Amino acid sequence: MRPVKPLKPVLGVAGVLALWWLVAHNSGSGWIQVIGDGLTGTLLAGLVGPAFALRRAKVRITQTPADGTAGRPVELTITANTRVRVTARAPPAPPGPPVFAGPARARPNAEPRTQTLSLLPTHRGVHRAVQVEVATAAPFALLWWSRRQTLDLPGELVVAPRRGPADFPVTAAHDTDGDARPHQTTAAGAPKGVREYQPGDSRRWVHWPATAHTGRVMVREMEAPTAEPVILTVAFPPDQEAAERLAESALGSLARLLDLDLPVILVTTEAGGPVRAEVRDLRQAGRRLARAQ
Repeated sequence: MRPVKPLKPVLGVAGVLALWWLVAHNSGSGWIQVIGDGLTGTLLAGLVGPAFALRRAKVRITQTPADGTAGRPVELTITANTRVRVTARAPPAPPGPPVFAGPARARPNAEPRTQTLSLLPTHRGVHRAVQVEVATAAPFALLWWSRRQTLDLPGELVVAPRRGPADFPVTAAHDTDGDARPHQTTAAGAPKGVREYQPGDSRRWVHWPATAHTGRVMVREMEAPTAEPVILTVAFPPDQEAAERLAESALGSLARLLDLDLPVILVTTEAGGPVRAEVRDLRQAGRRLARAQ
């Protein structure tokens, strides 16, 4: 706990007291000296009073979303038993705009009001606590006092990486044997060739050059979705920024594969060891990449 920028308030109070002392000393009036004593006590209370108010201030987070995405705001619900200013600090986000929490008026048995504290995570990860700065200038707003505090989240906040470009090589599941070579999996819906028109074919599939060449109506033949899962292995480098870019590319590749209705097995390493499991949607993929190390 410490005062915030104390030099100007302290010098201002010292100047006012010195000026009042000169007036009281030169006038010799008792009532001026009495007022000066009251003014001295008031100003000193304004300087040190926030420290005592800050000691009894209790701030907690009552609600948090389960999921977030790097680069997008995440809103937490906070409460406080007295009026304080709360500023989010890293982790999981850089300093953000402050909010005022607590009762609008300091009165006995006042109901705590909830307030929304906005975070902007910059990297993926799993967070169970957030660091904030709690500050107050009560009762006279002469000097701000602040303290750093770590607030536990009511649940895990899983921050997925941003969705980057899909540029990952993928391999079919049967290529995991030692004597097999990885290959690019053909995307479902990609052109495979041309064939003669059959009832039920869409007119959009008509291949006009082949139709003109053969004299019969020809249509494009598309690749059918493969039933074999695609394996995507992600191993992160030690550098945090390089790992973040890799996670973004991995999520983009997973999104592309899921859009093609392909079964995908994601292989990562988490705190408990290697994890190899199928991902069925983008939310699950983001949570897996957030936990990966």
